[in-house]
Amino acid sequence: MPSNFNKFFRVSNQRRRLLKAGVFSALTLSTAGYRLMGRSGRAEAAAGGQTIRVGHMPAGCISHLLLAKQYGLFEKAGLHVIPHQFNAPSEALQALLSGHLTLMHGPWTMTVAAFADGTDELRIVGGPGQAGIELVAREGSVKNVEEFRQAAGTGLRVGTLRLDTLELVAYGHIADANATYDDYEMTFFPSMVGMGEAIANGSLDVCTLAQPYAEQVVQQAGARYLSDSTFIWGPEAADCVVTAHINSIQNEPDVIQRYLSVLKQAADVLNQDYEHALDELEPLFGVPKDILRVALQRQYPHPIISEKGVQGLKRGNQYLVALGYLQGDVIDKLLYLDLQPV
Repeated sequence: MPSNFNKFFRVSNQRRRLLKAGVFSALTLSTAGYRLMGRSGRAEAAAGGQTIRVGHMPAGCISHLLLAKQYGLFEKAGLHVIPHQFNAPSEALQALLSGHLTLMHGPWTMTVAAFADGTDELRIVGGPGQAGIELVAREGSVKNVEEFRQAAGTGLRVGTLRLDTLELVAYGHIADANATYDDYEMTFFPSMVGMGEAIANGSLDVCTLAQPYAEQVVQQAGARYLSDSTFIWGPEAADCVVTAHINSIQNEPDVIQRYLSVLKQAADVLNQDYEHALDELEPLFGVPKDILRVALQRQYPHPIISEKGVQGLKRGNQYLVALGYLQGDVIDKLLYLDLQPV
């Protein structure tokens, strides 16, 4: 794998330690939740469904994937979906490239960067979720985006993750203020948990977080929302996407198409009966319902990437170019949306 990929995506021992530490719960789906999904998985297998191994992050953008398991929608579609959780998108991407996964749910920045670095067998086939990448401030710090902009040059302490949708939310708001990283005291963390801890103990003023972890930090640390990803690359632009290997697209297009259709069905179920869906999702995410209720309204399913969504991804691509990660726009080359449900 190219050296730049390893430079930006290698998961350190420090990240693994941080994911297990701290006053906030770990970024993971609950053990009880996986047992619940195991039942639906056995039903899918017994029905003779075609097996799909799907990698994902423990984030709000997979809510409709989890609901589809709970409601037996994959079984009805003739699929046996085996979810595999990864706490680092780089690990999921490596599993996809090695053939251990059929599909991956993860930040679009990961797929774009790997593609631009020479891994040209990847394609984005759909968008599981949007919004929910938050700009958050600690209590006693700036109260809104305008104050954040005015704080340029004052030593405001800002935390984010490198080469991630989280970084684009931080950088986008800084760039929109005609400022640069030099105008803020930047810290690049190995995990969201580290930033949540820093907000809680007052060693950081502002950071970027994904849901449902962001809502946990807001409620438990008294932090506040300043803005989110919809203001940076557009209200219909995905934060997480479904990525496939071109071999799967060529050999199993019908399987991918059915999978994406089920995601849309589950997203419709979530929208139509939100409170009942929360009852199903609470034990899976392992966070209190009052946190999940807000989090999944802020980071919600959006399984179809629209033309406006494509333009939003291109805007985000421009930020990656400005940051020096890319040389130009790769979105058109990377998208394969023919299998999305109509």
